[in-house]
Amino acid sequence: MLKRNKISKIGIGTWGIGGLVERNLQNNDKKQINALTHSFNRGINFIEINNWYAQGYSMELIKKAIDRADIGREDLFIVYSVYGYDLKRFNEIEMEINKFFNVFETDYIDSLEFLQKDFKKFGFEKVVNLINKHLAKKTTRCVSISNASLDFIKRCQDIFGKKLFSHETHYSFEIREIEKLGILDFNLKNNIKSVIFQPLRRNRTAQRKWPLLVKLSKKYKKTQNQIVLNWLIARGLLPIIKSDNIKHIDENLAALNFNLKKSDLKLLDNFKVKNYQDVVLSWFNNEDPEAVTIDQLPNTFDEMYPKN
Repeated sequence: MLKRNKISKIGIGTWGIGGLVERNLQNNDKKQINALTHSFNRGINFIEINNWYAQGYSMELIKKAIDRADIGREDLFIVYSVYGYDLKRFNEIEMEINKFFNVFETDYIDSLEFLQKDFKKFGFEKVVNLINKHLAKKTTRCVSISNASLDFIKRCQDIFGKKLFSHETHYSFEIREIEKLGILDFNLKNNIKSVIFQPLRRNRTAQRKWPLLVKLSKKYKKTQNQIVLNWLIARGLLPIIKSDNIKHIDENLAALNFNLKKSDLKLLDNFKVKNYQDVVLSWFNNEDPEAVTIDQLPNTFDEMYPKN
């Protein structure tokens, strides 16, 4: 298994590869395979994969890219995330995991991930026992959780200890709910990697042209996205990004080639959206009708705070 200190500082997100929820029959497979291959060859070795995206077709495209890239299975850190959206029975989880093994011609997962709400859906003890079985067989080396509350992270840490590798969630320049809840600080102190999806809000952060980002972009002669990525990485976070544009991939990686001054990092740390209202978060989709699930925060932000 790839050692923790060898994991790239930027990872690959896979939402949109091969389609969205359903496979896109008009998808530009060649372009996406080329972009993934380029990412691997440029040193990005962390990727989050699941069978739900594009009805499993995303996995096939990723495997083709790995086969074409100058990289071996042992040089990759793969988080395989089980999404329970389409799974009706508990035994379907094993079928899904076995599909991953078959597609990627491997006998292990670097970290097996479950959403907090799926622990509830299938039964906490059942999911824990399944994970422990794979840990014992070494068919997974670590455990990851996604979109979890602080109490739930602590509960998993009590059970899995140092095997709890990561927590995947959203954090960005504008949206900092998990920091206010103490989740970021707890993860950092306990060596749990915070994997950040939509760190750039699919370029919507840059489109807002926040004065601070514009100012720092001019000062360092970098793009706004590079400023944000550099800041997130400086905070010890692991942003994952999906791009099928090689120019954008290289731009993202160039965020690693400079250092923000401490005073500027502090400005970024202290930034607050004017008149920002704290959000009531739901961890299970069926609680307070006024609450927002953490996975929808980056998408609903622009509705709550329209551009001036």
